[in-house]
Amino acid sequence: MSAVVLKNICKIYDGGVKAVDNVNINIEDQEFVVLVGPSGCGKSTTLRMVAGLEDISSGELYIDGKLVNDVPPKDRDIAMVFQNYALYPHMTVYDNMAFGLKIRKFPKEEIDQRVREAAKILDIEMLLERKPKALSGGQRQRVAVGRAIVRKPKVFLFDEPLSNLDAKLRVQMRAEISALHNRLKATMIYVTHDQVEALTMADKIVVMKLGVIQQIGGPLELYNEPDNKFVAGFIGSPPMNFINMAVKTEGDKTYVDEGTFRLEVTPAQAKFLKPYVGKEVTFGIRPEDVEFSHTPVDGKTINGSVSVVEPLGSETQVHVATSKANVVGKIDPTVVPTPDEKVSLVVAMEKARFFDVDTELRIR
Repeated sequence: MSAVVLKNICKIYDGGVKAVDNVNINIEDQEFVVLVGPSGCGKSTTLRMVAGLEDISSGELYIDGKLVNDVPPKDRDIAMVFQNYALYPHMTVYDNMAFGLKIRKFPKEEIDQRVREAAKILDIEMLLERKPKALSGGQRQRVAVGRAIVRKPKVFLFDEPLSNLDAKLRVQMRAEISALHNRLKATMIYVTHDQVEALTMADKIVVMKLGVIQQIGGPLELYNEPDNKFVAGFIGSPPMNFINMAVKTEGDKTYVDEGTFRLEVTPAQAKFLKPYVGKEVTFGIRPEDVEFSHTPVDGKTINGSVSVVEPLGSETQVHVATSKANVVGKIDPTVVPTPDEKVSLVVAMEKARFFDVDTELRIR
């Protein structure tokens, strides 16, 4: 079993700067967990504490049921893949992958077996005699992953391993690392600022902001049921649209009113918005949950003028300026609106989410 448990983990630097604040995460054996968030949110610091490269200011860290706060990195049975590959330039690929095993005095035959087995898994057998300078970025990243695989560690740690690769190669390597996880059945902790990587790779996602965990859950859970405005805006591409709107009632119907248009909420939404009647809430809707229209639908339409049109081939993203916000919609690529054109975005109101203006917590 290779479970990892973080209990009340904090990291405080000189001057009282709290980089990680009371982090609690249970990572199951063989689970692929992604720590995601903007730069400076504490995700890499958290990973480095698991690796033993950063001291833990307070809290407890367990790997395989053993408290490892004071255990040196070399004795934690983890392997880390860094953003910059960290390969020895004077060594061949074979020697780079074998180096850690040689240091640990593994028999020569076992080293050779492990290196060639890892090279086969990663399809880099033909590169074993090359040096890093003769490799592409993607090949160097495979070597760095291979160096981790040969260790056969309890836990793999990845610190933004794909950020130096071009867009096409990132997509390819994303799939390869996911396939590798399925093949090795290993526990993996992966850090990224790219929420697309998080959504496509993770069994479980940990969203962080300013050193604090905002939400932990599966990709679909975070996408469909965000706990707060930050998670709702961070997960999903393009991000969720937000507009501050007043909650109003008229007869037996409840609306959110922007000033130039209003949207009728569902009966279920009306119940939890009842305490907010007469107040403002933040209305949220994802770009994929609106439809482009030239004809307004009463109580279901965001009205505005087109500010930007982005054709993407399979879809078009249209930016519509309202009196309070810029709303993005994903629309049929055959529809080509023109800048400054007055248009309507018909909203799937059952998909709408609402947030408290002050706390930014989701209202439900």
